[in-house]
Amino acid sequence: MANTPKVGEKAPAFELPDSAGSKRTLDELLATSNVMLVFFRGLW
Repeated sequence: MANTPKVGEKAPAFELPDSAGSKRTLDELLATSNVMLVFFRGLW
């Protein structure tokens, strides 16, 4: 947990697929709007 970002810190650069399967980068999304990251654990 030592690498866990603190509240207000900038997130590191990353690339993930969007809902359509296209790869998107954090910088690409931030260029046009705010970004909210949500982590969904899935089935409990």
